[in-house]
Amino acid sequence: METYKGSCHCQAVQFEIETDFPELTTCDCSICIRKNALMVKVHESKMKILSGEESLTTYTFHTHTAQHYFCRVCGIYPFHRKRVAPDYFGVNVHCLDGFDPGNIPIRATDGKGMD
Repeated sequence: METYKGSCHCQAVQFEIETDFPELTTCDCSICIRKNALMVKVHESKMKILSGEESLTTYTFHTHTAQHYFCRVCGIYPFHRKRVAPDYFGVNVHCLDGFDPGNIPIRATDGKGMD
C-alpha cells in the first residue's frame, strides 16, 4: 500500500489516504452523477485529515446515511462516507496530488437503484 496526499482546490482541506487502488468506481445516484467523481474506497483507518477539518461542510439526503463532504471555501467535493459501508470513505481521486487513474479498472455502481 502507498500513501497519497490530496486536497480541495483552495488547499484549505488537506488529507492523505493509504491504498493499493484495487479499482475505481463511479456512481449513478442523483448526487454522484452530478459531481461526476471518480472514487476509490478507503477504510476510515486508512484516511487522515491533515488540515482544514473546520473548512468542511456536510450534505446528506434520502436516508441521511452517506455524508458528502465539501470545502466551504471553494466548494470542491474531496470525499464522502459511504451509505452501504459507513466505516469507508469514497475518495475523489481527482483531488489526489499528481495521481493518474489511467490504468486502474473502473466499476460502475448502481446508486440510483438503491432503496
